[in-house]
Amino acid sequence: MTSEPAVADPRTDEAAGPPPARPGTGGTRLRRTGRLLRLWYGRVLVAVAALWLLYAVVRWLVSGRWHWAILLDAAPPLLLMGVPFVLLVASAAACGRRRPWAAGLTAAALLLALVTGSGLNWPALWRDPGKVPPGALHVVSLNTQYWGQASSPENVYALLHRYPADVYLLQEHVIWQPGLGEDGYRELRDNARLRAEFPGYHIARRGELLTLSRFPIVAQPPVGPGAELDARPETPFSRVFARDKVMRTDLKVGDEILSVYNVHITVPLAVDNLNPFSGYDYDAYFARKFAWRQEEFRGLERDLDRNPHPTVIAGDFNATDSMRDMDGVKERADDALRANDDFLPLSWKFSAPTGFEWDSVFNRPLPLWRVDWAFTAGPVRVHRYDLRSSDGLSEHQLQDLWLSL
Repeated sequence: MTSEPAVADPRTDEAAGPPPARPGTGGTRLRRTGRLLRLWYGRVLVAVAALWLLYAVVRWLVSGRWHWAILLDAAPPLLLMGVPFVLLVASAAACGRRRPWAAGLTAAALLLALVTGSGLNWPALWRDPGKVPPGALHVVSLNTQYWGQASSPENVYALLHRYPADVYLLQEHVIWQPGLGEDGYRELRDNARLRAEFPGYHIARRGELLTLSRFPIVAQPPVGPGAELDARPETPFSRVFARDKVMRTDLKVGDEILSVYNVHITVPLAVDNLNPFSGYDYDAYFARKFAWRQEEFRGLERDLDRNPHPTVIAGDFNATDSMRDMDGVKERADDALRANDDFLPLSWKFSAPTGFEWDSVFNRPLPLWRVDWAFTAGPVRVHRYDLRSSDGLSEHQLQDLWLSL
């Protein structure tokens, strides 16, 4: 008997599928390469997350306590939150033990940013400030960028007249001559023009600070370094400009005395000085700026501690929500942001003409910071607080505040 060779059933072969890949074939190499990439992706992600958490912790520890801290503090609060948020999302693609490590490190950095000054106005999501009642007191504050020097002083008056206020708190009411650095500031003597533009207003000055008030000014006590400057009337104006950064005026408002503080805290870092190859003594520069800022903040805080009157504090603090320089003022006064409906309030580095001859990325619009603040203390009710455009006059937004005593 002879047997015929077996014939394979094609249906059986199709059901069995393709034969398994042999060791060393392309499929195995792809899987091995993929695992290796995910392994290194996780390792790099954990390393980046650890470095960012280290930066966040060190920044918080030295902020307002070390003169070099400004290089860490310069990051906008939005970046302090945004980077760990992106890393937290990216940790989902890590594998093995690296995923929880990456997620834990970035979550810690994100939490630190949220609880130590995120710059976010969370109540704006559910709160409506409501309408301003009749008779409310109107306060406007603005850093005028050297009184509109790069555009025109006429633009300053035009902008202010669009916001007819009871009290104006204006900074950088000064002439600045480029190229002379801190010695380039000159007093602006324009009382006649101010009286013509604002008839009936009372005028108070200290250095670059100008306060215009419909209400009588009954006292103008010096604050912080201002007391020492008052004792030496021969002090050059450039020195007065550099050191007299807080002006208090006590106003007679009906039967009440309202203390109003006009503030322009010393800038911690002027980016036009940043030339690492110039041989400039940056350690001494940062130490001097830091010491000045500490004197100004502590002087304001001491004056607030002994002031029994209802109080408004507004101006350019050259500090963000995440910088610990602001801690003392926040402990003594309430942020007017409670009457604002912007979830992310920003006030600085908007488009405006520049007075500098140099050009860099810092000389372009980068509206990522809030450095202009308004506070109240005592029996003061804030009805509305807005950050409004200065129409290209200044890099700063105009602070528009309505309140009642």
